[in-house]
Amino acid sequence: MPQGINPHLKSKGLTLLLSPHPDDLVYSAFSALIEPFNRKVAVTVFSLSRFTKWGLGSPRLVSTFRKLEDKLAFTLLGVRSFHLDQPDTSVVVARRSTPRLVCRPNIIYSPLAVGSHPDHLVTRGLAIRMWLEANRRPRLFFYEDLPYAARGVGYEGVLEALSCEVGLLKPHFIPLSEYQLRLKMLFSRLYITQTDYTGLLRRRAEENGLNCGVRYAEVFFEVDS
Repeated sequence: MPQGINPHLKSKGLTLLLSPHPDDLVYSAFSALIEPFNRKVAVTVFSLSRFTKWGLGSPRLVSTFRKLEDKLAFTLLGVRSFHLDQPDTSVVVARRSTPRLVCRPNIIYSPLAVGSHPDHLVTRGLAIRMWLEANRRPRLFFYEDLPYAARGVGYEGVLEALSCEVGLLKPHFIPLSEYQLRLKMLFSRLYITQTDYTGLLRRRAEENGLNCGVRYAEVFFEVDS
């Protein structure tokens, strides 16, 4: 039975943001979360976890805290959110099934899967499948996975392989103001069970800004339809 989003959210003005874990969207696609033009729904796929910055803990306790952190961030941002409660790689290694979503967005955001983390690859596959099932009509964007990309993990090979699967990818640099960057840093710290990556996030925003002539930016790759 496919897992579905509220059917009342099926509209032409819906942006679906797919996140492998709690925190990925705030780290990697903050500008998409705060854009004011579309209704937004964030779906976190792998929300059952044992991982914290203090080591592995009780799956029930860790998962509860991680989902609460995620819910707080999205509620404050005015973004509706859902958790599919799939176990991440700290809980299980082998995947028995790939989650499904029933949703009709006109824009989809997906992780690029920089670093080839299994949970990120599954989430990217879910986004591509939804896009194909919708006859390639939604606009499909891939965000660079942070903090992986900020650690110098190259992804030219990822883009090349992905282009063979979905078509030409066009980069889009989205400027962040000083205020927006500070807001991103603030929201990233809401994930208190996880390592503080604000230094890496700021540095990557500066690097992306240099590539487009502004002080700070995030980068996305859109399928050229």
